[in-house]
Amino acid sequence: MAAIASPDPISLSEINNFTGELFKVGSRRTPLLSMVGGLTGGKLINSPVFQTQLSAAPTLGAVTPGTEGATPTYFGETRTSTIDAVQIWNRGVKLTYSALAAKGYLTSQAMESGTAAFEGSNPINDELAFQLEELLSVIAREVEAEFFDATFNDGTDGNPREMRGLNEWLSVSNGAAVYDHDSNNDGTGDNQALDFDAIAETLKLMYDNGAPMSNPIVFCSPAAALDLNQNLVKSGSVQMAVLPRDRNVAGVNIDSIITPFGNIGLAVDEHVTDNKAFIVDMSFLDVVFLNIPGKGGVFVEDTDNDDAAAISKRVYMEIGLDKGPAQYHAKINGVA
Repeated sequence: MAAIASPDPISLSEINNFTGELFKVGSRRTPLLSMVGGLTGGKLINSPVFQTQLSAAPTLGAVTPGTEGATPTYFGETRTSTIDAVQIWNRGVKLTYSALAAKGYLTSQAMESGTAAFEGSNPINDELAFQLEELLSVIAREVEAEFFDATFNDGTDGNPREMRGLNEWLSVSNGAAVYDHDSNNDGTGDNQALDFDAIAETLKLMYDNGAPMSNPIVFCSPAAALDLNQNLVKSGSVQMAVLPRDRNVAGVNIDSIITPFGNIGLAVDEHVTDNKAFIVDMSFLDVVFLNIPGKGGVFVEDTDNDDAAAISKRVYMEIGLDKGPAQYHAKINGVA
C-alpha cells in the first residue's frame, strides 16, 4: 500500500480492486485540528495575514496614596500586535474515464491468479469519491503537523506563505511560558521523560504570566504520554493521577490530570514536535480560513483537463491557526 506514483491521471492499471470489506489502516488521527473545528469549522477571514492584538497588564509599583483635593495621577498603556498567516493547500485528483468506470473490474491478485480478473464485488462504488476522501485525510494530517511545526512566512519574500506553528510561536521572545525539562533545566542537558513535576512547573510559569487557564490541555507524543502515566502511577498519590476519559471534545477523548492549578486535559498526538510537549488553552484557539469569494473556506471544484479523457477535481483552502496570545499557552522543551 502506497501513494500512486503517477496520479496525473490515475489509470485503470494503477487501481487495485478487491473483494470484501475495506479496512483503512494506519493513523488518521488529528486531535488538535478536530478540537478547533476541523476542515469544516472555524471562522472566515478576508486577509491572508491576521493579527493578535495585545495589551499587557500594567506593571505595579509602589502605591502612593491620593491627596484630598488634588488633581488625578494620569495613566496610559501601550498595545502591541503579532502577525500570522494562512497557508495554501491546492491538491487534486485526476482519473481516466476507464479508472472511473471500472468499479467491477477486480485485480488479478484478488483472484489469486496470474490472469486478468473479471467482474466481481468491490466495496468501492465511486473511485473518485474514494480518492478525494483519502486526499482530505492526507491534508488534515498535514495541517495538524503544520499547526505544531510550521515556520512562519508572510509571503512577501517571494516564498509561499506558511502559518506560524505552535513550536515557533511559543517562545520566550513572544512572552510564552517555556520550561526546560532537560537534565540541566537550561536547554543544555539530556532530554528526560515527561513527568508530573514538568507539567506542574510549566503551569506555574503560565500562572505567573497571567494566563487565564480556562481550558488548558497538554499535547504530547504517545511515548511522552506513556512516560507521564508511568510517573503518575509510581508516585502512588491520588493527587497525581490520570483520570478516566470523562470528556470528549469533537470526538477526541481527553484524560484529566489533577494538579495544584486545577484539573487539566491530556491529549495524545503523534504530530507533536520532536522532544516537545505543549500546554495550550483551547478557549483561545480557532482555525481560520481565507474566504474565497463565491467558494468559502474549503471547496472542491472541477479543474481543466486539457481535453484529456479524464475527470479531475481540486481541493483548495487557505488555512491558519489563530492561537491568541502566546502568554496564554506554554511549551515544554527537553522531553525524551
